Amino acid sequence: MYPKITIKNHHERRLLKGHLWAFSNELLEVPKDIPAGTIVTLIREFDKKPFAIAFYHPNSLIACRIISRNVNEVIDAEFFKKRIGESTARRQFLQKERNAVRLVHGESDLLPGLIVEKYNDIITFQITSAGMDARKDEINSALEELFHPRSIIEKNLSYLRKLEGLTEQEGFVKGTESDVEFHDGLGTKYHADILKSQKTGGYLDQMDNRTAIRRYIPEGATVLDLFTNTGGFALNMALAGAAEVTAVDQSEDALASLAKNAELNGVTEKIKTVHTDCFSFIKECKETFDVIVLDPPSLVRSKKELKSAELGYYTLHKEAIKCLRIGGILITASCSHHFTREMYLDCIRRASGESKRVSLVLEERGASADHPVHTMMPETEYLKLFVLSIA
Repeated sequence: MYPKITIKNHHERRLLKGHLWAFSNELLEVPKDIPAGTIVTLIREFDKKPFAIAFYHPNSLIACRIISRNVNEVIDAEFFKKRIGESTARRQFLQKERNAVRLVHGESDLLPGLIVEKYNDIITFQITSAGMDARKDEINSALEELFHPRSIIEKNLSYLRKLEGLTEQEGFVKGTESDVEFHDGLGTKYHADILKSQKTGGYLDQMDNRTAIRRYIPEGATVLDLFTNTGGFALNMALAGAAEVTAVDQSEDALASLAKNAELNGVTEKIKTVHTDCFSFIKECKETFDVIVLDPPSLVRSKKELKSAELGYYTLHKEAIKCLRIGGILITASCSHHFTREMYLDCIRRASGESKRVSLVLEERGASADHPVHTMMPETEYLKLFVLSIA
């Protein structure tokens, strides 16, 4: 039914156990005459039996992304409707609590290279693989039939698209409205213009964490929120009882959104915004805070950047610790997959030791529940968050 590609002996074992990626060096040969995004049948070298179908890319390290274990599966609008419906059903419990949810989380939902999020009655999606991009019409048809949204917006601006030879695209697929209000499980309200927002809309991977950290905020606390973006953590800390939150970001647009969100939640007087580079701010800061939040954007996109990222994370923690009172709370997160949990903890340890302070982990968290981790794919686990007491 589809062109056949042979996986070398022994390399099929990992794929048979559930991993979805076959790398170019695992292919018996890399055909150059099959266009990127073509569906192919994967076969085992030793007995020539088919075991999966996948999206193929001749020029990518990830040469094949498995889309189905049924080698006779037809990949059409009905297929996407079924898969997206299944992933949506897995999130029913969340949709009872909040009206902003990631409905599809790529490989974790067996839809490699596809992200779908729902903000009230607006759907936004991002595609990062050539195979998914070639089937955008079928995906949009499924989204329309399943959700009948007011607008569907594509946010295809990820740097990962370049690795697949795809151009960046952003705009309306359906509708003309991108303004929306949404809320989390505790009633924190957010306003967003999805078309103008970063990434896919609202950094939903931190949604559960923003509400969970409320219990660590002392009544009347002074808080520093670095890399605040549109204020997810700042709002929750203000609502939890903080007296003053200093929210810092280098994006004027993000801070303008934060101001709207603060007004929406009735905490305008508690939040002070600072428009500047966060690294410079913390380095020059002379104040002391009860709570500091560090939630920087990814400092490492590939393993080549690990050294510079290590220095960046270490410096950031060292400077933050010096600005925390004894017994203060440090909430710190990394969204860099290549920068492992142990690497991140090591930066915290070194920064604490250099500052002659003791850091105690009170809680460790990952991404929100609508960003599940595929147990056979460690690549799907990326977000690390630690709540620490700094003695």
